[in-house]
Amino acid sequence: MNNTLEGTTQPPAGLDDHTIAGSGTPKAHRTGMGDWIEERTGAATAWREVRAWPMPKYAATNVLYALGGLTLASLLFQMLSGCLLAFYYDPSAADAYNSVDYIMYQVPLGWLIRGVHHYNAGAVVLLVFAHTLRTFFYSTYKRPREITWLSGVFLLLVALGFGFTGYLLPWDQKGYWATVVSTQIADKVPLVGESISHLMKGGPALGQLTLTRFYVVHVAVLPVTIILLILVHLLQVRRHGIAPSVTKRGRAAGNRTVPWYPSWLGMVALLALGLLAILVFLSWRTHAPLEYPADPSSTDYNPRPEWYFLFLFQLLSYAPGAWEPYLIVLVPGIVIGSMILLPFIDKGEERRPWRKPITTTIAVFYVAVIVIFTAIAW
Repeated sequence: MNNTLEGTTQPPAGLDDHTIAGSGTPKAHRTGMGDWIEERTGAATAWREVRAWPMPKYAATNVLYALGGLTLASLLFQMLSGCLLAFYYDPSAADAYNSVDYIMYQVPLGWLIRGVHHYNAGAVVLLVFAHTLRTFFYSTYKRPREITWLSGVFLLLVALGFGFTGYLLPWDQKGYWATVVSTQIADKVPLVGESISHLMKGGPALGQLTLTRFYVVHVAVLPVTIILLILVHLLQVRRHGIAPSVTKRGRAAGNRTVPWYPSWLGMVALLALGLLAILVFLSWRTHAPLEYPADPSSTDYNPRPEWYFLFLFQLLSYAPGAWEPYLIVLVPGIVIGSMILLPFIDKGEERRPWRKPITTTIAVFYVAVIVIFTAIAW
């Protein structure tokens, strides 16, 4: 049969509309790899849609609304530096200290990587805490954003868990004896204390099993948990949006919106670069501490926790012996429990903190206690 129809040549067999007519060359070769990827994934189209997501103009230019994004950037710094450290770290009681020492003094820029990881651990806790405070005082935990608030509370707990489990990993005197004290405190919890302490240690005393458990929790359990919590948090923010700002008269602020990119993202990027510069400076100015190797026989060592646990450390030092087991449970339990129950108790429409004297006073009291006891113990 003739392959022409009204003078137009039909494409030869085996070529379709994805092939350049007359050349046998696939379109991807003509249009480039970018178009080839876009045709199959739609990534560029998806990004154009994502970067056009609207957000209130007041939030796009307010640094307080950038705390969440800065926290996410800080977590990314932590994960990246942690992955680099894991290339050289040996999670064994015999060689953990030597591997950290090797990172500090033999690996090129190892002191910088470990320093960023060390100082950024405190930055993550501080940023999550500040973001939680901003959420509270703006009353953005109210309906329908209860799950957003709860995921943020659990993010704070996981951030503290990272600091606690990472403390032991260098297997130096400070980390070892601080963990000994922590397990002794856990052992005093009524009814379940002995089981908790044994679960933490993996045996009657700190050893290889303790280090293995802390390492697995630090590099596997907590990272998976925090990724899931971040996804829940971001999906909730995307679903319900940013809560409208409230003026002094209690009226909602203007509803004018702008794309979150580049205004808000640019602000977060600048803040993240500033944070990274501070971390690099601190790492250069004062290297991350590494004391002598852990010595279980050195019972005269006086350990101190990281600064974000100092308030509890100081508070327990004032407790009479008979009250200490109960304070160990009551103090964290009351604080965490009230944070979890907050959106289900404070259901009113009022969002101005000065018009909610009870909840605001309680929150200010919590913060004041943490700051004062931390300063005393410093």
